[in-house]
Amino acid sequence: MILSAFTAGRRNGNCEIYVKEALMAAEKKGIEVRLYRLTEYNLRPCIACPVLFCPASSDITKCVAKDDAPFLAEAFLDSDGVIFAAPAYSLTANSLFFAFRDKVFGPKMDIAGPMTGMPEPPFIKGRYKHRPCGLISVGGCLHEHWTGFSLAELHTAVMSAQNEVVDHMNVYGIAQIDAAAVNDEWLEKARKLGSNVADAMLTGDNSWRGGERGSCPSCHLDLIQIKPGTDDVMCPLCGIYGKISVKDGVTTLDWPDTPECRQENRFTVEGKVFHLHDINDCMTAFEPFAEQAKEKAKKYREYKSCIVAPPRRSE
Repeated sequence: MILSAFTAGRRNGNCEIYVKEALMAAEKKGIEVRLYRLTEYNLRPCIACPVLFCPASSDITKCVAKDDAPFLAEAFLDSDGVIFAAPAYSLTANSLFFAFRDKVFGPKMDIAGPMTGMPEPPFIKGRYKHRPCGLISVGGCLHEHWTGFSLAELHTAVMSAQNEVVDHMNVYGIAQIDAAAVNDEWLEKARKLGSNVADAMLTGDNSWRGGERGSCPSCHLDLIQIKPGTDDVMCPLCGIYGKISVKDGVTTLDWPDTPECRQENRFTVEGKVFHLHDINDCMTAFEPFAEQAKEKAKKYREYKSCIVAPPRRSE
């Protein structure tokens, strides 16, 4: 069995230290481990091609922005478990991780299509599977809230391919080079994460193994969106709905396990199918206005005086 780790941190940096600690723990359980340093690969950002459907969704080699994404996609598809890691920049994961997410995952790896009768992309070659996944975000400030969205954004890469997070780490207070190597508490958590992912691979049980469950019962994070004037709440990452109450200064969240509250859960197959139907309904609703929209959009296509050309084109 193969556990593949993809890190967007610097070579031999703090992200890599925690990833390697996790891989060594998995290796002790007989798992073959592989590490992909994203900084060493050519990854161009998605350039939003002016076509209706991304050509890479059916054949990842057809992306017009040629880079190493097909190689990394093959590495992912050949794995039985994965670890994603990235440093926190400006509250979020870094841009390299987003390039990796957008070029390798998203619609290209979405299992919802075949679940609704669409043909499987040829490059998948029957390699859809529910892989267990571990996530590691590393921040350099002493206060955790400065990593506010980074761990949640690592989760966004796991959704389409139905990777199932069994453990995650939101590291903070690790700023200097090699600082990760002397923090025993975080190293122990990394070892546990690697062991948890390995155990899930060996047993086929991808249930949560990361200890503290967080406010959301699905993603186990504490990001909660409240609708003003109501007691309605939503997890902005998972898309599940619940209720909030406060009594004697204690906040309680209730997440009903009902179709109405859980049908849009992005981390379930059912939620992805719901989302695919939602997109199709949105496109169908637009069809009567397509010609009108095309005509009205001419004004914006023809307005070019505001555009500033990049230096390489103006020389």
